[in-house]
Amino acid sequence: MPRTAVRLSLLLLALAGVIIPVACLSQQRELARVNDQPITEEEFRRALIVQEGARMLLEMIDTRLIMQAAAKQNVGLTDHELDLKLQQAIARIGSERDFDEQLRQNRRSKEEFREELRAEALLERLALANHPLDDTDLRQYYASHQSEFSYPEQVRLRLMLFREKASADTVASALHEPDADFAGLAKAFSEDPATKDEGGDTGFVSRTDFAKPISDRAFAMKPGQTSDVFQVPDGWAIIKLEAKRPAGVQPFEGLRDTLKARVQVQHLEQAVKDWLKRARAEAQLKIPDPMLATHVKALIEAETPFQPSNLAPGIPMAPR
Repeated sequence: MPRTAVRLSLLLLALAGVIIPVACLSQQRELARVNDQPITEEEFRRALIVQEGARMLLEMIDTRLIMQAAAKQNVGLTDHELDLKLQQAIARIGSERDFDEQLRQNRRSKEEFREELRAEALLERLALANHPLDDTDLRQYYASHQSEFSYPEQVRLRLMLFREKASADTVASALHEPDADFAGLAKAFSEDPATKDEGGDTGFVSRTDFAKPISDRAFAMKPGQTSDVFQVPDGWAIIKLEAKRPAGVQPFEGLRDTLKARVQVQHLEQAVKDWLKRARAEAQLKIPDPMLATHVKALIEAETPFQPSNLAPGIPMAPR
């Protein structure tokens, strides 16, 4: 059901049970007649409660709980962070045009959607704050994902590339001078846009990161050595070997931030579920309408997730 229909149901619920006393309404007032059989206001109202009213009310309850907790714990979200989440949501839909069309079909404004994203993002932050990670969690993940953090034998190079051999030979001659500076010459004369501004520095690379002629030459050299001019697929090259590093595994300490981010993503769904369950259980909820109260309770017992920003079935809009 489109969001506009849901909001209409809430309006009707409010008119039927809150703004106007029930006793003042004729619950048997006909809203439609089908082959001489009436559909009464009471039947319609109860159907709305069963189908959408309770779900929408629970969403509003959850939003209120989230905002109250965020204010109490001083948890916030900047406009920049919210803009990034909005762009992520648009990317999930496909394009700006698709996103605008989804909003139009659901009778929602972009600002309404932003506020729904804000509530979901605050829920995630509250959940993670109440589900802290320790070194045990991180080390368990690190130990079980060793292959992802391992690396083969590597070398660190300074590289110069040239289209013409004559240019490479001229620079090679300059490298034989006593005060020759490979990095300075690379910045001045190398034609490799990827490394030129870094003085030819490639960082640590494995055998498969460069063309075979470069890799074969680099891995056969000793640190500090500079090659002569040699041919490569795109022209001519000169390399200097800065360092070699044997195969190994990246150390835990250097990966702490990466590990924390990965483990948080893994734990987020359960952390959100746990936070919602606890917040709903601890809240003092009063729902005067018995039928509405019954259906809200059923949704809570079913641990219904909080996903107000969904624009289409099966498409989770909040960044996870």
